[in-house]
Amino acid sequence: MSDIKKKKIQLPDWLQYVLVGLEVLVMVVLVIIAFISMQAANTGSGTGFIKWLVLNQVWFFIIVVLPLIILFLFNIYLLIKIINESANKEFQAMTKEELMEEARRQAREELQKELQKQKEEQK
Repeated sequence: MSDIKKKKIQLPDWLQYVLVGLEVLVMVVLVIIAFISMQAANTGSGTGFIKWLVLNQVWFFIIVVLPLIILFLFNIYLLIKIINESANKEFQAMTKEELMEEARRQAREELQKELQKQKEEQK
């Protein structure tokens, strides 16, 4: 069961660029709406959708703030995932035999150091 590798979904490059572009566009639009709403709330002006957002703060949070928080947390998750994958690439590239040989080599080095310490203490 451990030999079964997880299948990763690899999106085409153009689709990744489109999704990143849409994400940036959504974030910019939501931030602009938030700034306009804050300015309208401070001055007591605003019409249409902005006035409705100023008067209904719960819906402002649900429509503007919550999606921004979710996108922020999602981007942090992706960043951590990419960092972990790049850090573990060298270990994933090694086979079991190579890992065992590396462990043996490190154990031999440790034993040699210990033996030298013991010889120096006996002198």
